[in-house]
Amino acid sequence: MRFERSSVCFTFLGIALASSLQIAAAAQEAPTQNASTSNVISQLSTAFSGGRAFQRVQISGDAAWYAGSQEDSGTVTLTASSDGSSQMELNLAATGKKTETQSGVGSSSNCQWSGADGVAHRVDHGNCWRAIPWILPAIALHPSVLSSQYRFTDIGAGAVGSGTGVYRHVQGRLAQSGFSGMIDRENKARSTTDIGLDPVTHLPAVLAYSVHPDSGAPLQVTFEVRYSDYRAVEGAQIPFHIERYVNGSLQLDIHVTSAVIN
Repeated sequence: MRFERSSVCFTFLGIALASSLQIAAAAQEAPTQNASTSNVISQLSTAFSGGRAFQRVQISGDAAWYAGSQEDSGTVTLTASSDGSSQMELNLAATGKKTETQSGVGSSSNCQWSGADGVAHRVDHGNCWRAIPWILPAIALHPSVLSSQYRFTDIGAGAVGSGTGVYRHVQGRLAQSGFSGMIDRENKARSTTDIGLDPVTHLPAVLAYSVHPDSGAPLQVTFEVRYSDYRAVEGAQIPFHIERYVNGSLQLDIHVTSAVIN
């Protein structure tokens, strides 16, 4: 993972990639959710789509991208799938086409980014251990499509991310056993995603996680995604405003213009 201004937003795809055979072996059965967690996820599913499971949502819109003093703008196409896969394609006026992609979750995942030169770069595997697509987390949180490799827990009411708002806090991480010490702590920490649900609408309002540089340097970079302006599209509630922050600074500001749901 590089931190040059021209590529920073494409090196941090917050999605699931677990290439370690240890992790694949550890995730055997779907974890049992407690009653509170099941209830919260059911409420989210009902709020998002009336309880209906969708396989794929494609979102199009306008995007502004920031890196330090640099600013660029253009169009964006976002795709999120119920299996945790996702893709973002940015077409920016000054810096050209840039993408973030991932497919699958857990040990079957593949995750990479590319810049204007079209060269694909693999993301540090620990940065892709999250099962929730940051583009549209609700699509992967339907009770019927929850990945067996991840555990979700209702933490209760509290703050999520950098804001002071009070949300219903749902946390996801790898569901693993058989590890101890440093490996266990590292896997849990790097796979953790915190989701803040609006206490009134039950829809995702904020998602927070952290990554390391692709070089493997032991530095934490915080990511926070905020969702607002939800609108009904083909039976689902889609956020028409998505903001992504890196270390507290706005990196990507998306205004959705249309969505297609399958």
